[in-house]
Amino acid sequence: MSKLYFFRHAQASYGAANYDKLSPKGEEQSAILGKHLVRKGFKFDRIFVGPLVRQQHTFRIVKDVFQQNGITLPEPIILEGLKEHSGTQATKIALPKLANKYPVIKKLYADIDANPALKKRNSILAFRFFMSQWVVGKIEIEGIEPWTTFRSEVKKALNTILEATQSKENIGIFSSGGTISAITAEALKVTDEERVGEMNFAIRNTAFSSFFYSDKKFNLLSFNELPHLEEEMITFI
Repeated sequence: MSKLYFFRHAQASYGAANYDKLSPKGEEQSAILGKHLVRKGFKFDRIFVGPLVRQQHTFRIVKDVFQQNGITLPEPIILEGLKEHSGTQATKIALPKLANKYPVIKKLYADIDANPALKKRNSILAFRFFMSQWVVGKIEIEGIEPWTTFRSEVKKALNTILEATQSKENIGIFSSGGTISAITAEALKVTDEERVGEMNFAIRNTAFSSFFYSDKKFNLLSFNELPHLEEEMITFI
């Protein structure tokens, strides 16, 4: 029986021109994760990492902590299918055009105009509403990879990982919340796409979800674990 650990990247740079980089807090979260894994004696036979900067930077910091403790991690295998969905890009394009179609979005942005302090909160609420519509195909954005394609690519990446996994191995995978939600859905055979998309918002930065793999069966063991972070260090973006 093998175990696979899927780690969500640390906090990215929400609200910055370039979201795809770790914030200072994200760098600290990554180091804390690395120290926890070393302290608990985690060993990995294989490492897979997504192509995004925030995913790879999270792994590099963890790797540095292992090296500082005299432990060498395997060279990471980069898998394109471990990237995040395109919901963030789709939202930026779509929301300005959707305010007239969806009163809930119009109100969220009107409230921001009336009270700028609500910008972060209402932007996230608007994003969640958009995702609930986008993942079920009610909104399509030209030039943006649809949710169905994302789900298909994640499944291919999972199959690649499972095909490479030998008996009694520990595998570490560094990816993103949406990807881990899709992986979890594969294990649980969840086909309600709105529920899969909503799961994304529960996964915390540097949290890990673990799975058993044996006799070609892939089963969930734990979801969204975060034993290494104190409350003030917990983030979701």
